[in-house]
Amino acid sequence: MKRLNTTSAIIIIVAAFILPTMFSGCYTDTIDSFSTFTVQLPLHFTSQWRDKAAPDSSLDSTNLNNYTEYRDNKDKIQRTIFYQFAYWIDSLRVEPGDPPIDQVEFDTIRYYLFFKHDPLRIKYLLGEFRNVKVKDYFRIPHVIQVSDAVSKVLETAAKAENRQEFYTTAEYSRAVGQPVGTKRKFPYIDSRFDLVIRVELKL
Repeated sequence: MKRLNTTSAIIIIVAAFILPTMFSGCYTDTIDSFSTFTVQLPLHFTSQWRDKAAPDSSLDSTNLNNYTEYRDNKDKIQRTIFYQFAYWIDSLRVEPGDPPIDQVEFDTIRYYLFFKHDPLRIKYLLGEFRNVKVKDYFRIPHVIQVSDAVSKVLETAAKAENRQEFYTTAEYSRAVGQPVGTKRKFPYIDSRFDLVIRVELKL
């Protein structure tokens, strides 16, 4: 009976130390989760080109201040996370005599981002699509998540003054089968690029 009472006492003492710690940790986590709120901000880019050549690049710009969700909460922003992006082709035409659309393929399409007021104009690689067959990308979004390493660099860079404006650039390689050093012309290309940014707000 003494041994049982002693064991019970030990359990009570240990519980007295452990339980407050456990509940304190859970309570803190709960408070933290309620003190921040994340807004997902999709940025849509539509590119329509006539007589576009490959290899080549394109340039789009955006200003986060043009988005109400961002502008109205600027004083509450804790983090700006460049999360993921999607790319697809809505329409494409080929020159007479060139391989048909269902045979058009690019070795790579790379997407970069750089900030307008960055004096160094550092380009950050958002992601790369390889072996891009137009028939596979025709009105079918292909999504890439921005790597953690690049996302962290962009998050830090976005905290600097005047970093609400930035450019995204797409770099198209030559088409498969296209002779090196030549340009292949496409009479019309209509493509979409959506960049998703997550803004973490302090409540």
